[in-house]
Amino acid sequence: MATIKEIAEKANTSIGTVSRVLNFDESLRVSDEKRELILKIAEELQYQGKSQRRRKTKFTIGVVSMYTTLEELEDPFYLSIRLGVEKSVNKKNTDLKVIHDTDKGYDYQVIKGVDGLIAIGHFTSQEIKRFNQITSHIVFVNSNPAPQVHDSILFDGDNAVKEVVEYLTQLGHKNIGFVGVKSIREKSSVDLKETRYELVKKYLSEKNLYQEENIYHGGRTYKDGHDIMKQIIDEDRLPSALFFGNDSMCIGALTALYEAGIRVPEHISIIGYNDITNAEYSLPPLTTVKVYTELMGGQAFNLLIERIKGRSIPIKMITPTKLVIRDSVAKYNGKS
Repeated sequence: MATIKEIAEKANTSIGTVSRVLNFDESLRVSDEKRELILKIAEELQYQGKSQRRRKTKFTIGVVSMYTTLEELEDPFYLSIRLGVEKSVNKKNTDLKVIHDTDKGYDYQVIKGVDGLIAIGHFTSQEIKRFNQITSHIVFVNSNPAPQVHDSILFDGDNAVKEVVEYLTQLGHKNIGFVGVKSIREKSSVDLKETRYELVKKYLSEKNLYQEENIYHGGRTYKDGHDIMKQIIDEDRLPSALFFGNDSMCIGALTALYEAGIRVPEHISIIGYNDITNAEYSLPPLTTVKVYTELMGGQAFNLLIERIKGRSIPIKMITPTKLVIRDSVAKYNGKS
C-alpha cells in the first residue's frame, strides 16, 4: 500500500503538500497541475487514507448535472439518467448529494467530501478540474473527457443514426432532413459535441441523399422545435421525413405542423430521439430512438462503487439504442 512519502517523491514535492492535497485543503496554494499530478499518482499507487482503510461500508455519492433544474424539465434526457442513479442509490447503503448548474455556477460545497462523483453531461475543463479537486473517483455520463483516467458511459449514437436512415430509406424517403441539438451552451460555452450532424451526413451521403439545406442547427426545447418547424413551413421547404435530435423538439414540431394543418405522417414523417415518456402519448405517438437512460444511470453508480473500492483501470461502457416504431412515420407517398 502506498504511503504519502512515496507519493511526494514521485510528485517531486513535500509530504505536507501531498497530505493537504489528499485531504482537499482548499486553503493550500498549489497549482492545478501539481494538484492533479498528486491525485493521479495517489490513484495509480492505490493510496488509501485512514478513513478508507477502515473499509467504509456506507458511501456518499455526488451527482453533478450539466443542466439547471429548469433545463432538466425542458429536455428530460439528463433527468432520466439522474433518476436512474437515484434508483440504484436507494437500493444501497449510500447517501446522495445532487447539484445542478445555476446562474452563479455550481455550489461545490454541497459535494465536498463525497467518496465519488457522477458527472452527467458535458463540462468545461475548469469544471472538471474542480471535480478532480473534490475526488479522484469520477464517472462521466454521455461524455468522455478523460478516458485514460476516469470511467465513462456513452450510448451507441452511430448505430442509432444508421438505423434511422435505413428505416426511412426502406420506406422510400429520399428528401430527409435533420434538426440537431444546440452545439454550444449559451451560459458556459460547453461544446456538446453533437456528432449526429456528421453521422447524418455520413449515412445519407452513402445513399447520395444528403442535402445541406435540409440540415438545421436547432435547440433543445419544445419551443425550439416549434419555432424551427414553423420556419421550415413558412419557407415552404418541407422534406418528406424529418429527424430530430431529441423528443422535446420533435413534439414541439408536431404542434407547429398541427397548427398549419399539415398531417403526420400523411404529409410528413417525423422521428425523435431519446424516447421520453411524452413520446408515447403525443399525437400521433412518436417514432423515436430509445436511449436506455435509466440503465446508463444505474451502471454509472455501479462503476463508481467499483472505483471507490479499488479498481484502478478506467472503463468505457457503450449502451445500445433501439428504434421504437410508432405512428409518426409512414411510407413515402410521392407527394413531397
